Amino acid sequence: MLRKGALAAGLMGTVCLAGTASADFTGWFFDSYTVTVGGAQYAVIDVYGQFNGTTDTVLSVFNSNISNSGGVAFKHNDSGTLGGQPGSWAVTACLDIPAIGIVPTNDSFVTIGGTPGATNTTSLDPSFTPSNAAVPPANAGWFNSSPPNLQGRVNPATQRTWVGRFVKTGISTAATLNFAANLGYNQGAGTPSQFAFNNGQGSGPTFTVSYVPAPGAIALLGLAGLAGRRRRN
Repeated sequence: MLRKGALAAGLMGTVCLAGTASADFTGWFFDSYTVTVGGAQYAVIDVYGQFNGTTDTVLSVFNSNISNSGGVAFKHNDSGTLGGQPGSWAVTACLDIPAIGIVPTNDSFVTIGGTPGATNTTSLDPSFTPSNAAVPPANAGWFNSSPPNLQGRVNPATQRTWVGRFVKTGISTAATLNFAANLGYNQGAGTPSQFAFNNGQGSGPTFTVSYVPAPGAIALLGLAGLAGRRRRN
């Protein structure tokens, strides 16, 4: 039985970046919450790209640098772990079998929007090697392998696209997610690709966020390099 813990109210966390009046990437948004699956507790952070246009569509995330300050591997519960192997960061490996405690809610993966599971069209870059690493390898990337399906388009209500879920077991030990990455997107079919933080100097600004939010709020433990740079092809 899956029971979702209480979410922090309102805007839980947005790293705001300099933007323009046109539709554009404006920062990373994240939700930090806890879930109980099969009697075990998990701490979860979902990361989204935040935009200010309703047709903005994420194409890829690249040059990422992601870590868990708790010094432990991110938790996987997917087709790999079901077979006794290390879990994969591929969202296509997600399973939904509540009876044995394997559901997308307690599995770590990366995605370009969409629904976790075999029909998701997110692929890992060759740089994402090994795909079953305890933490994503340095400079790892992922992309929508079928952009015309608009899987990466923002939710029109929130203007966000989901790019990853990062899970750790237990909620009693403090830990943080450290996340930095570049992002490729456009504003719909036939529009040019654009990039956030693609300045030739590795991944974009880092944000660090606690896994366990206080009621009604979330702690930003560290921010670096708030000003980003966007470049058109």
